[in-house]
Amino acid sequence: MDIFGPLVSSNNANTYVFTAVDAISNFLFAVPLRNNDAISVSQAIFNFFCNFGVCSTVISDQGSEFIGKCRIEVCKMLNVEFTPSMMHHCLGRCERTHRTLAERLTPYVLDNKQWEEMLPGIVFSINSCVNSGSKYSAFEIVYGKRPNFPLSPSYIVDFKDIPKDAKTYVENLDARLNIIREHVKLNTLVAQRKMVETENKNAHELDLTVGDNVYLTREPVGQGRKLQHIYDGPFTVTCLPSAHLVLLRDPTETKNFRRPVHINRLKLAYIRVLLPAPYFYLQSDESENSSSKIIILAPLTETTRRILSIFLMFRQKTKKEYSEACAYRDDNFIDPDKIVESCENNQLKVKRILAKRKDGANFVYLIQKVGELAQNAIWLPLSKLPPKAQTLLLSRPPPLIQ
Repeated sequence: MDIFGPLVSSNNANTYVFTAVDAISNFLFAVPLRNNDAISVSQAIFNFFCNFGVCSTVISDQGSEFIGKCRIEVCKMLNVEFTPSMMHHCLGRCERTHRTLAERLTPYVLDNKQWEEMLPGIVFSINSCVNSGSKYSAFEIVYGKRPNFPLSPSYIVDFKDIPKDAKTYVENLDARLNIIREHVKLNTLVAQRKMVETENKNAHELDLTVGDNVYLTREPVGQGRKLQHIYDGPFTVTCLPSAHLVLLRDPTETKNFRRPVHINRLKLAYIRVLLPAPYFYLQSDESENSSSKIIILAPLTETTRRILSIFLMFRQKTKKEYSEACAYRDDNFIDPDKIVESCENNQLKVKRILAKRKDGANFVYLIQKVGELAQNAIWLPLSKLPPKAQTLLLSRPPPLIQ
């Protein structure tokens, strides 16, 4: 059982359709309703039982109209077991029937408001069509014959084949119904097997445990719902009552889950928490020669082990020491005033002679020292150069600048 709608308000102010589908024959029962409250739905359920008799089990979703006290009292009075479903697509018979019902009601809903007057004819056409799975129509499965209708093929009645007593007629009808229902069972099992194989090709089983974080599918409503988030959460799994039901808890305590939800409405949530625990705590001793220690304060997962191994691998590599230029070393910096002393002690090492210029009667040379940058070159007279620099000066005279 399910509710189809809301639709355009009809002349009698009906906006919903109560639908009930038989699980064996797919026979459809539909009644227009003004409201989808618990009292209106309970009245429709009672009318359904009065037309076809009390059924053994009712399957429906967790709509508020089906879990109200009024419906509970009706089912308790008639001794009907009510099995709530946790997902809309678990009611495949009703949802697929709603699609066909919407296709055939569309012309009458758009043109005028008399769709409820066409509802009985549409339901009759649905029940008279041959089902692709069972290979029989719902009307034939229930009544053992095809409906009498001008468009149905006419049969020539031979009075010689009519049984003389009612007992023989009932026996023949019962045998015919048994044959039809046996064929329906076999054809339905074959159709179900094909459907399960098709769905399992794209299905991914969700393996949940207590404590996992999951997102819950929701149905946005209102304007701009296509741009809203279709998942809510994350929520924490607290209990697994069955293989298909999950009980959730909201860590923020803003939403209360009184009933379990179906596992197909969930997906795993991979949450990155900022510093959830001090997994890596670097502690260094006061002494300069002591190496850093890594203290692990939490159990390691497989991903954490990989990260730790990469971290240690890079720490064990020898670091290449890069020495700074002499110009940036305060301890080794040579003051220009002490050039004479350095020359006397043969500490001046010339890398190259960049240029020369006239300084009075003599020449001075632009010298780049070993270990220094070219922009730190200094001007020196020929007498201050070491012997190797003087020999280099004679073999390779530098350019003259003004």
